[in-house]
Amino acid sequence: MPSSECDPGEWYFCYTCKQCEVSHVLFRDLSQGKAEINATYILKCTKCGLKTTYDAEDIERYQHPAVKTKAS
Repeated sequence: MPSSECDPGEWYFCYTCKQCEVSHVLFRDLSQGKAEINATYILKCTKCGLKTTYDAEDIERYQHPAVKTKAS
């Protein structure tokens, strides 16, 4: 999921490619950043094509910035 599709203020799970170091958003974190991650994912980088495993310690949490409104 591209970060451009993330909703402002929402939490997401993401990972950084072990080869090219590009960050990727996996999916929304419905626990709002509180749940433990206990899984292994096999993921393919959309930039360099590396397909490898990512354990819980490789998965990060990301809160998409809230939209700033202009003051009147």
